[in-house]
Amino acid sequence: MRKGMIFYNRIGFVTLLTKEIHRFMKVSIQTVIAPLLSNILFLGIFGGVLQTREMGIEGVSYLPFLVPGLATMGAIFAAFQNPSFSVVSQKFQNTIQDINSYPISDTEKTLAFVLGGTFRGMLVGLLTYAATIFFVGYTIEYPLLFVLSLFITSFIFASFGLITGLFLDNFEKMNFVLAIVITPLAYLGGVFFEISKLDGILAYSRYINPIYPLVNMTRYTYLGTSEGSIVIHVIIAAILLLAMFFAALYALKRGIGIKID
Repeated sequence: MRKGMIFYNRIGFVTLLTKEIHRFMKVSIQTVIAPLLSNILFLGIFGGVLQTREMGIEGVSYLPFLVPGLATMGAIFAAFQNPSFSVVSQKFQNTIQDINSYPISDTEKTLAFVLGGTFRGMLVGLLTYAATIFFVGYTIEYPLLFVLSLFITSFIFASFGLITGLFLDNFEKMNFVLAIVITPLAYLGGVFFEISKLDGILAYSRYINPIYPLVNMTRYTYLGTSEGSIVIHVIIAAILLLAMFFAALYALKRGIGIKID
């Protein structure tokens, strides 16, 4: 087989993917349980304070509105952190060059890192949903599409996490991206409230916020309704998925953050 093929070494691919999953599962209290508890606190605090607020989506109360937003946000944060932390930690340990010696294709390397993050993102998102059953009951319109939506969202941000890890060289910069870029986008992406109720320039943030269509896509699969056009949101999600993955693949092929000049 030629190394340029997409699947050059399936055993090597599975080994690297398993390594990425095992790495975060060893510290599951920090990587899975902690974000899950944070989302439950968000549900308790915001749900308790705002559960009687009037919603812009007809027939939907606040708690069911909040659940898919929290599941999406949890998936985004977890999926982003997994590959970015993995790559930056290898730079910190001065073992990042070992990636070049893996006997698998660049596509397999990229997929292994991205799918590892995707698994973590989906795990946090689905556990968040499972925990909310005690508060709102089993109310989900399209279960399989809900899982697919979390997969797409996690895949996008795991790809972005890999890109970030390749370009950045320390945890401070990675945390800066998480805190200053992703967190504000999540809060303004319709997780806690309808974007249509924002005034002024913030009302137009929906047009440039990539998290907004992802939240609404998940919300639609959960409630059967959402803000805006679900068709447009799905198209944007598909574009983001392809763009982020191929950008991550390109960065890894170029050896950005891996090769030493």
